[in-house]
Amino acid sequence: MNMLLRAETMKTQWRVVILLILLDTLINALMGMEQLDSLKEFFPPSWMSLYIHSVNLHAMFFYPLYCGIIASLLCMYEHRDGGWKIALAFPGPRYHIFYAKYLVLIGILAVVQLVFMLGYLAAGKLAHAPGSIPWGTLAYTGFGGWLGILPLAALQLIVSIKVRNFGASLALAIGYVVPNIVFTGFHSTIGAWLPFTIPYYVMMPQEAIYAPRVEPYSLWAIVFFTGGLYLWLGQRFFERRDWL
Repeated sequence: MNMLLRAETMKTQWRVVILLILLDTLINALMGMEQLDSLKEFFPPSWMSLYIHSVNLHAMFFYPLYCGIIASLLCMYEHRDGGWKIALAFPGPRYHIFYAKYLVLIGILAVVQLVFMLGYLAAGKLAHAPGSIPWGTLAYTGFGGWLGILPLAALQLIVSIKVRNFGASLALAIGYVVPNIVFTGFHSTIGAWLPFTIPYYVMMPQEAIYAPRVEPYSLWAIVFFTGGLYLWLGQRFFERRDWL
């Protein structure tokens, strides 16, 4: 497995990944700073207000979209010139390749979260946000948002392995994310069954006036159930697929 993980990290297009991470952080930090000032009549300026403004698009669009894009990038090499046959020549069970890609994917998604949080803190310092930093909210939503995207990561990896064309895979990722505007308005016991909505349910503080209704116990039960289900389906799909 260690050899597979090293191979996956070597094949990863890090320039593209780093550019995507920086764009997400910069866009949402600047948007948060702008709205902190422009919406101060409706939302009293504070570190929490800045976080609500910053996390809105990150959790609803950028984070789940990046999950699909990065999953497609991780499979791009194998889709070229019989790359899957070469990958499957490695000794060991086939499904180890699936899990190696999954571990690299969720590792990159953890970095996305970390850099987003650092960008938020930098934006707060630059904007001189009043009050205290909501460290508890940052810890819960940062780590929880990463846990919440794990089911989507497994599902997107299955799609990226199955769909050979990067453009088609990207179009599917965008198609999953756009309806978030509607689906994240549902109660979490309904909307969380759609895995691309979960980061928003977890990361949007309930203090926000437009936050969705969230029932934590059922939400996390859905996360762990669907996460395990998609991983099992991914392993079965990878083992049984006719790669010839």
